[in-house]
Amino acid sequence: MRPPAIERMGYYPTDEPVVEIIRTYLKPPSERGRLFDPCAGEGKAASFLGNALNCETWGVELSPERAGKAQTVMDKVYQAPWQACVLSDESISWLYLNPPYEFDRFEGQKRLEWDFLKTTSSKLMRGGLLTYIIPQKILGMIEVARLLAGHYEAITVYRFPDGLYEKFKQVVVLASKRKLYQLPTDKEVLSLQSLASMDLEPIQSAIEPIYQLLSAPSRGANGKPVVFKRTDWEPEEVVEATKEAGVHTTSDWLDLIHPTRGLAQLSQPVMPLKKGHIAMLMASGMMGTVKLTDEKGKPMLIKGRVIKVVEKTEQPDAKEADTVVETYKDRFVTRVYESSRREDRCACPGNL
Repeated sequence: MRPPAIERMGYYPTDEPVVEIIRTYLKPPSERGRLFDPCAGEGKAASFLGNALNCETWGVELSPERAGKAQTVMDKVYQAPWQACVLSDESISWLYLNPPYEFDRFEGQKRLEWDFLKTTSSKLMRGGLLTYIIPQKILGMIEVARLLAGHYEAITVYRFPDGLYEKFKQVVVLASKRKLYQLPTDKEVLSLQSLASMDLEPIQSAIEPIYQLLSAPSRGANGKPVVFKRTDWEPEEVVEATKEAGVHTTSDWLDLIHPTRGLAQLSQPVMPLKKGHIAMLMASGMMGTVKLTDEKGKPMLIKGRVIKVVEKTEQPDAKEADTVVETYKDRFVTRVYESSRREDRCACPGNL
């Protein structure tokens, strides 16, 4: 990019009068649609069109300052380069694309207008709407013309109105995505390329809407759930995410640094406990620390345990004479012992 474009991060927002005119060409979907803007800027255009035409608005914006503003007016925005985000194929019903007007300095000097069109077209559902805002000369690129002719139909192209066109020589391309890809003919490609040097009609408000917006798909290509997320994070964002949802917020971590946090606290039951209940609590260690004394006021040590006893019973077989059936049954026996001085006594002998 040239120095001025680098400073702006390739930011060329669509003029508000043009955004308002674009709205007149479109019919709202029967149910809520989904507009995606991979160069969202401050979110003004996407927000206006989404509100006017019943569409939720998703976007990506490189500039932290502009992304912050876009996040206040759009439904979902990531501050990141578009290449660092993942969006399911055929998951949006409206692709609003006003890409940077420059070469990519890092990858073979390719035009960003072409690269954004190539990488986002697959995200648009079949029958969905493309709104492509670019300098008129970009239509002369064979890659752009071939992609538009093969993937889109009902293509209309207008230039910006007088007074706005002179700044960047911009045009608005409106098109519907084909149900199936169609290999473009040389004539179709050349016809689109010729628009790069033609004196086009300026865009004006439509008397009647021309393009019907579709409702947002519930699933993406091949019936897969729709996914929209970013794949990389800045160090500052990692720190913030760690503060909000790091390991230190988990129960395991809190139990580790506060050993007594997970201990059960006994509360007064509605009905008095029976001896068996008390014995089981003592044996399991759930009683906690309780200071007990004997009848003489001397401290006692209470200890309990639960053991498994196997009981064997024998009885004659009802079907076969001289045959004995042996039955084994497990039974758990709870015992609680108390110790005063050096004398140990079984406080609750037997099965409780």
